Amino acid sequence: MRLSRPLLLTSAFYATMFGALGAHLPFWPVWLEDWGLTPAEVGLFLALSMITRTIAGFGFPVLADRLDKRRATMAVICAGAAVLFLAHLAIGSKAWLLVATLASGALLSGLLPLGEALGAGAARRHGFAYAPARACGSLAFLGASLILGVLIARFGPNAILLWLVLFLCATSVLGFIHPGGGTLTGQSPPALADIGRLLTNRTFLLFTAAAAFGQSSHAVFYAYGSVHWRALGLSEPTIGALWSFSVVVEIALMLGPGPWLIRRLGAVGALVLGAIGGIVRWSLMATDPTGALVWGLQALHALSFAMGHLGAMAFIAAAVPERFGGTAQGAYSGLAGGILTAAGMGGAAVLYPYFGGGAYLLAAGMSAICLVLAIVLSRRWRGAEIDI
Repeated sequence: MRLSRPLLLTSAFYATMFGALGAHLPFWPVWLEDWGLTPAEVGLFLALSMITRTIAGFGFPVLADRLDKRRATMAVICAGAAVLFLAHLAIGSKAWLLVATLASGALLSGLLPLGEALGAGAARRHGFAYAPARACGSLAFLGASLILGVLIARFGPNAILLWLVLFLCATSVLGFIHPGGGTLTGQSPPALADIGRLLTNRTFLLFTAAAAFGQSSHAVFYAYGSVHWRALGLSEPTIGALWSFSVVVEIALMLGPGPWLIRRLGAVGALVLGAIGGIVRWSLMATDPTGALVWGLQALHALSFAMGHLGAMAFIAAAVPERFGGTAQGAYSGLAGGILTAAGMGGAAVLYPYFGGGAYLLAAGMSAICLVLAIVLSRRWRGAEIDI
């Protein structure tokens, strides 16, 4: 693999972006609780922020496409988020903290779809494999979760806030010079009517639903994985190691056979393989495994998550015209990371108290829906760009 400047810049961008997300996702609730919120209030604040996250996570990419300014949009929202997090140091009331939580959630929601649009665009434009660059993001996410835990223990929860400010500033700079975000050539920015036609295109709807069901099948695990492992008698260090192991196998796939598998299977084939991995993983998780088997099932994260995600990125790169790149990413991440993940967590909250690990059958069902939709998609889409 040739280390070109576009590849290095894209990899660095993914590292700083996921360095920020790897701090916010696991540790921001700790900062909120240290500020003075009760655990119930922390949950309420984060649940309410899902509303603004879902709306803005689609709105920012659409705006970036309409303006033909993906790099500038990314730079502005990262800089704005950095300023907003720094302003948290001066917040003295719960009302203002709620406002800041909603606003910061809205800004952060734009990072992933815009970042993926830039990353996939750079890979397509400059001819390098997407997976190794994206693996740098997963590696940074893992590193942030490990390093920040040590920093919090030594310096307190404000280490989270300052980490976020630093990494968001770096992401803003790298976003502004990203090799995947240049002005469109030979194409005009999409009008709202064009965006509407993309979002209602049957092939794109099939893809979005298939990919989103595959990714959101992880919602049960995200909500109750650690809780259920503790109930089965696993220790906290073992649980932490299992979470880290899943990220390690994800990185190994992206740095290793991932690009070859995408070339061999194609985008839809990768979605199918990811769905099969999810069905096996979640069905066996419902049997309450411990010991060596649970490690083997965590290794299937390379299929259920990483292979499915690589397939989704490959489909968008091949099927969606470049001028719709942000909109397509926003629709995919909004449905997968917002609506269906929230529905999956809600379903798990209903099922887990009654069935325990049996709630994983909901996740297996979501993976099965992904498989069926991906098979239907394979019969409809033959690898050509969607005509909008």
